[in-house]
Amino acid sequence: MNVLSKLKLIILAAGDILIMYLSLTMTLSLRYGRDFYQQLIAYHLLPFSILFVLWISLFSIGGLYNLKNLKNNLAFKKNFSLILFASFLIGIIFFYLIPAFGVSPKTNLLVFFILFGIINYAWRHSYNIILVTTMTPLNITILGMNRDVDVLVNYIKSNPQLGYRIKQRIDTIDKGFEHTLKDTNLLIIPDYIKRDKTLIKAVYNTLFKGINIKDVSTFYEEIFGKIPISELEESWLIDHLAAQHTLFDSAKRPAELVLAVLAILVLSPVIAVIVLLIKLTSGSSVIYKQERIGRYEKKFVLFKFRTMVPDAEADGPRWAEGGDRRITRVGRFLRRTHLDEMPQLINVIKGNISFVGPRPERPEFVEQLKKKIPYYEIRHIVNPGITGWAQINYKYASSVDDTYEKLQFDIYYLKKRSLVFDLIIILKTVKTLFINP
Repeated sequence: MNVLSKLKLIILAAGDILIMYLSLTMTLSLRYGRDFYQQLIAYHLLPFSILFVLWISLFSIGGLYNLKNLKNNLAFKKNFSLILFASFLIGIIFFYLIPAFGVSPKTNLLVFFILFGIINYAWRHSYNIILVTTMTPLNITILGMNRDVDVLVNYIKSNPQLGYRIKQRIDTIDKGFEHTLKDTNLLIIPDYIKRDKTLIKAVYNTLFKGINIKDVSTFYEEIFGKIPISELEESWLIDHLAAQHTLFDSAKRPAELVLAVLAILVLSPVIAVIVLLIKLTSGSSVIYKQERIGRYEKKFVLFKFRTMVPDAEADGPRWAEGGDRRITRVGRFLRRTHLDEMPQLINVIKGNISFVGPRPERPEFVEQLKKKIPYYEIRHIVNPGITGWAQINYKYASSVDDTYEKLQFDIYYLKKRSLVFDLIIILKTVKTLFINP
């Protein structure tokens, strides 16, 4: 993310925080009149400040600080409303289950959220318009004509709030190259140009014209949170993925073991209900066992709740499709909410998978995909996961093209993996249980 993009989000967050305190002050003024200041300092400022931190974190997890979501469309309105409602529930839990602050503002909390919801929606609606109409975008010249550059160009054109404008797109560098860059602020180049001494010399000369330069893979990564496969080579994979994350990997396994055991204990009532529903609707075994490919391409048995009718693959394995009649009604709900993944906590305890990582695929599909998708096997350098960066950013894979897209997210995760990143992915996964992408 560039400096300008960060500044836009800082301004947005600053506006949210200001409106939170403004709404609190207005609420107390309406409720207590001249005594509002005493009420604010004595009882409300500290607990609400703690809540504001929680709410800002929830806004971030919910995607309200993601530039690509800052558009006044139905998706924005739905997401804003749901996250506002979730914030209200957190406020109720905070005050009534943790009464240590000696205040239980039933009416105050409701009045606050009515005021905050109206003012904050007006602020964000206005800010989304400001991003598009008043801020001067950076002019971009892009070199390249491949599939991923096509996606990049189309996405920028349909998302002006990102702050970029495609000035031109050219196939290669010729003698008049420098003269075509008039009014260009940012030059995006494919990786192959760096290996051509003549071409990279022409790009180098543009530095003295005040033009910023990025390669396609870096810019693509900033925009989409994924790595373009068409720009990759073995050398890039070695440079960015070969390094061992020793501290992270050594701490991850014991932490996941403890969390998996605790999760099974806490979720046992939910598990019992699901088991009963599957038994009543399908009359077959509750747990579905399936061979998958794990780290270093070792095979293991994955556990899931059954979501398909018995003998669903009598004719051989195949991807599930939209409206697939093999999926039961209960199974459809379990898949949509990802509750069918719960038995994989056993796999976490056994060490077959992690909470976060690329989704494990079936051996029959892996052999096909390795032949059709470049570098597909790279996803096997880490343990697969119950959830992952690809799962929260892309739909269920039902084709080679879908898998191609998800691999780009998987490679991004392999490059960025860390304890903090895993936590973010887990929190965003929880969000998808209530707001399906």
